[in-house]
Amino acid sequence: MAYALEGPSGNSPEGPFFFPPPNLRETVGFASLVRLITLLSALFCSLCITDVAVAAEFGDVELSAYALGSWPRDLEIFNQETTVPASIQDGFGAGLKVGLFPAALRRMVGLEIDSNMHGGALSFPNITNGHVNETGRSDLLVSNTTFNLVLRYPSGTVRPYIGIGLGWSRGTLLNPNIAGRDDNDFDTAHALAHQFLGGAQILLNPKVFLFGEYRYFLSDYHWEGLSMDFRTHYGLVGAGLRF
Repeated sequence: MAYALEGPSGNSPEGPFFFPPPNLRETVGFASLVRLITLLSALFCSLCITDVAVAAEFGDVELSAYALGSWPRDLEIFNQETTVPASIQDGFGAGLKVGLFPAALRRMVGLEIDSNMHGGALSFPNITNGHVNETGRSDLLVSNTTFNLVLRYPSGTVRPYIGIGLGWSRGTLLNPNIAGRDDNDFDTAHALAHQFLGGAQILLNPKVFLFGEYRYFLSDYHWEGLSMDFRTHYGLVGAGLRF
């Protein structure tokens, strides 16, 4: 290898440039490739570990779907300047909710975004000009979206929780038949809404759970010539994933 080290003196057959022997070039190239692969592997593992650690420290994200039953209270309804007792039928529907329980709050306090829809029907004595003409009837479609503040027990197989919610609701009359009123095929009223809730999760594994929940929901609907205080009990059964 002495001739390869003379380099710039000009006495080397390679002249002023340095050309290592082929076996040395192969050794240097292979070593560089190994170092590059090792460095990239270490960087990738570091990023993966960092992502897992950040997710673990961020908190729990929960996605749930559920079926619900509605058992409304029979209250009075205001119809064309007359207040009469109303009957509201039970209904069934479904919903989705997404919740976040931050690690900074020990996963005990969280915020949920919840949306659901269910059917029903209402009927009441239709009184105009002091006379009972017939029974006013209409199908009812209710859709709700609320933000729920939830306090829960953060560990164990069974995790009870309570909460309150605030949002908005939409009550739609479908095919109403109410004498003395200019009925359309549907009539929609939007209103603020709030609710109180309580329930429990049952963990099947760290990522999957079942839950049952009770809610008491309140909203007030005002249609054309017709208004109603809507109060209902909700019962929910569903399943969810935790990320």
